[in-house]
Amino acid sequence: MIVLFNVKITDIRMGYPYHIGRGSWMPNPQRIDVFKYCLASTVALEPLVSKFHLYISLAPECEARRAELESFIHEIIPADKLHLVWSRNDYSRDWVRTTDEILSDPNELIWLACNDDHIFIDYNLDVVQSAIATLDRDTDPNAVMIYSHWPEQMRMSQHYNGELTADGNLVKFAWENFDGIMILKAGRFKQYWTRDYGDALMFKVDYLGGLYGYKCPGNVYAPTRELVRHYEGYAHVNQTAEMANLVPPLYVPQGFFERDLKVRVGYPDRREGWQNLYAAAEWLYNTNSNGVEHRWCVEDIPLFWKPYISELDVNLDQNVGQLHQARNAAFLAATHIPMRCFDIDFTHENHHPAEWFDKQLLK
Repeated sequence: MIVLFNVKITDIRMGYPYHIGRGSWMPNPQRIDVFKYCLASTVALEPLVSKFHLYISLAPECEARRAELESFIHEIIPADKLHLVWSRNDYSRDWVRTTDEILSDPNELIWLACNDDHIFIDYNLDVVQSAIATLDRDTDPNAVMIYSHWPEQMRMSQHYNGELTADGNLVKFAWENFDGIMILKAGRFKQYWTRDYGDALMFKVDYLGGLYGYKCPGNVYAPTRELVRHYEGYAHVNQTAEMANLVPPLYVPQGFFERDLKVRVGYPDRREGWQNLYAAAEWLYNTNSNGVEHRWCVEDIPLFWKPYISELDVNLDQNVGQLHQARNAAFLAATHIPMRCFDIDFTHENHHPAEWFDKQLLK
């Protein structure tokens, strides 16, 4: 599998309601720091990746930090696996040139990232490995695994009568989607660019379906646990406190880039300067300045955090069984949270059987 980023880093944000659910007390770093955090998370995939292809443009307000970003990229990605181009693919002609240069095997898998802010938060690579093996076996050239926007994928996979795969890691369903947050086959990706879109901006493949009516139905796989979270959260599909308190927006933790990340697990109180994980928390930090960051247990610590952690404080007096139950309850609630996505209104009803997620629950 290769990783393909195609992004422009800018501090000028689009007009989505992402401020909803993000407390004013939360850190608000420059966008280049968000992208560095995103890259650091994606590098956790490195054992499964043959090459990281990074096509990056910087807006004028970010240019002063180009050298810093380049140094960071070389620090975290092995030189023999790095292909860095300081220019985003903006037009179909750019994509034709790029795909001709880097893609030769139509069955090669691509971790496509047309956004700078989707953070790989999974605690190991098991589900990604399962997705790779499943897509390799699937003879459908259009088969994909959508790795982010997990709450939405849970609702869509149920809506389209998805079926649990034998290993319990994925839900398979038939759908048509072009989001730039998927694992897909190189043949499908090259096929996107057989039509010349002229001077239309095509830096996000999302535009293929919505604006230009491109058709590419196929098998879609959704993971049965959250692999990747959008940094800004999911206010675009549900602007209520319920969504913000179940699947909160993220922020770059204090000390991360200095490899001085401090993590506390199993304490109900919040300690400033630490990432506080308490599964039975009523409120999270993004909605209450005294809340903890996540309803996670020690097993849920993201894989990419581990090289950056300088201190790990696990409460030895915690009731592990009760906290596992609380974590599992929050996990299951996130699979059927109400939302409006893809012009469909979803309520708490009509969700997957709870036992579909048994493999992902803590015992």
